[in-house]
Amino acid sequence: MGDLPASLRRPPAGPHLRGQLFQARFEYLRLEHGPAMVRTVLEALEEPDRAALSGLEREGWYPLGTLLRLDRAIARLTAPEDDGIYERLGRASARHRTEWLGADARLYSVHGFLARAAEDHGRFHSFGKAAYRRGGFTEGDIAFSAYPETDEAFCRASAGYLRAAVEFLTGGPAAVEERGCQCRGDAACHFWIRWGEQAKSHVPVSASRD
Repeated sequence: MGDLPASLRRPPAGPHLRGQLFQARFEYLRLEHGPAMVRTVLEALEEPDRAALSGLEREGWYPLGTLLRLDRAIARLTAPEDDGIYERLGRASARHRTEWLGADARLYSVHGFLARAAEDHGRFHSFGKAAYRRGGFTEGDIAFSAYPETDEAFCRASAGYLRAAVEFLTGGPAAVEERGCQCRGDAACHFWIRWGEQAKSHVPVSASRD
């Protein structure tokens, strides 16, 4: 199976994510802090995580736990006491996810994009489920459930990703509020997304937590 292209390989047992989510983190580090910080963060990880990320491929599969520990290491080394770092990491992932839209981004429906993001959940995650529900002309709810591991940092990164993707599509403001969370014992993480005029007076993503 190792001879198959990365995009055709089946994920190993346990919760795994596509490599492009990890690549987005390292791109963020290079752009914001320089190549030396990439090495510093990698050296801060335990050997199993460093080994897992060796030869990182965009379409390969890598452990969810490794991403969670990577995000925590990035936060600890680059932005201690600043929880906003997780939203910024999510925004970096949004750049990767929306790059295929190119110059035609403004032609895409936000509802269509979010519905597609839910449908494509299985392409990037070997675990969990996702569903999108339109709530109004410029608002809707995307829910993620059945996650075997949960981490508040991952939820914050997801919110940052959603906000950045919608802002990219519309060219205007967006707001994301997590109204339910698996970390708090809820059945699903529900992210309520608003854009345009609806978003201007809404709470920012970083203020939606208790």
